[in-house]
Amino acid sequence: MRIWMIVIMLASTLNASFMQSLMNVALDQVATDYAVSLSQANWVVLGYAIVTGAVITTVASLIARFGIRRVMVASYVSAVVGSLLGFLAWNFPVMIVARLIQAITTGLTFPLVNVALLRLSPQNRAGVLLSINSGIIGIGLAVAPLITGLIITYFGLHALFLLPTITSAVLLICGCITLRDLTPRFAKRIDALSVVLSSIALATFMYGLNDVTRDPLPSSALMVFALIMTALFILRQRHLKDPLLDLRPFKTRAFALGETLVVISYMGSVYVSLLAPLYLEGSVSATPFAAGCMLALPILCYGVFCFMSGKVLAKHGVWPLVPLGFVVMICGFVATYFAAEAQLVSMFLVCIALTCAAYGMMYPSIKSVDLEVIPHTEASSGSAIHSTLVQIAGSISSALFVGIMSSDVATARASGATKAAAYAFGFSHTLIIAMGILVIGLVISLFYVRAVKAASRAQVATSPTANSTERSEVGASPSKNRE
Repeated sequence: MRIWMIVIMLASTLNASFMQSLMNVALDQVATDYAVSLSQANWVVLGYAIVTGAVITTVASLIARFGIRRVMVASYVSAVVGSLLGFLAWNFPVMIVARLIQAITTGLTFPLVNVALLRLSPQNRAGVLLSINSGIIGIGLAVAPLITGLIITYFGLHALFLLPTITSAVLLICGCITLRDLTPRFAKRIDALSVVLSSIALATFMYGLNDVTRDPLPSSALMVFALIMTALFILRQRHLKDPLLDLRPFKTRAFALGETLVVISYMGSVYVSLLAPLYLEGSVSATPFAAGCMLALPILCYGVFCFMSGKVLAKHGVWPLVPLGFVVMICGFVATYFAAEAQLVSMFLVCIALTCAAYGMMYPSIKSVDLEVIPHTEASSGSAIHSTLVQIAGSISSALFVGIMSSDVATARASGATKAAAYAFGFSHTLIIAMGILVIGLVISLFYVRAVKAASRAQVATSPTANSTERSEVGASPSKNRE
């Protein structure tokens, strides 16, 4: 039964990942079909990320109150309902609502699967399962552009929602038969005000960031308001007996630095998944299917290297894996800049593949280490924090990059530039910003390595079974030293 639960969990991750990236190559088609701007079309991605982030903050409480089985079944139901509504969507607002309902599935699934895999994994093998899970997400990201591009090109936008409807219905049936609760249940209170504060903070910040290049003053005011709501949310968690999102894992320095790197690196990956299709469709006139085909192999590199990262981490630790990953990502983005300027599509795709491979090697490693440097009692909270920050990073990067590119395209077209030239200019401009963010990540990664080494030494020193060889291992992954 344990093996079947692991299979169902990994299949659920793949389904949630596919739904999350469902619209990544569809933004230009959404803008065309519904006669809206790119920044407005981007709300099928932004709204999804906002709801996902808000739901994630409740998962630890939901698991405690209702158990893993009921929460997963609820996620499958929301997937079926949202996908059916997306298939029937007769206007843009209905399409947005469909995506918001679908987002509940991803918000419930990602942190819950992390917790379940930690419970289901054999002793000292959690890092391997978590790396496999990240690889599954990578496969979803790689397959989604290919499948969605094919469907949009030959069957239209609405047909996109049929596949997740079917897969979610199958998972619902299998989940009802297979899934069991893995953690004790108790009546943990869900603080409604905290949910409201987090949702308002995410929504207003993303709305402001998405429009800041077109309407700077009111957008900046919205972002400041969002930061105030965030501060109130954090203060409330500190004074609640049962916080909606337990922030204690941040007291572990390695976890805090690692999750900062998660946000930064994930922003780089979102840039690739959202802006690269827009560049191919807008600058080189590729169809959504062609763009999906071209990007499938580069993004698949992420999934392949995710599977490899667990073994590399266990053997070498985070040094030099994480800093080297940032260096390779930066170099890949620099090369991508020149390839995009010259419209060298083959070289552009090679550079994207290099970037995805580097991200796939380091992201699961950071995630695995972060969830193991904190106490086991904080695992659910750490997973919820991680998944929340991933969604926040996705929202920020989507709003920032697509918002800026949309503004650049509109400005360039107004001045008489062709669509291809306008898209190329917007892509290059936003790429420079992405590179700057990754440089900050590289600097932080050096401090992160030191923090992980310190945490590793502390765990070995306090382990009653530690031997002299283990004590000499500096910078190995915490899962390795827990033996």
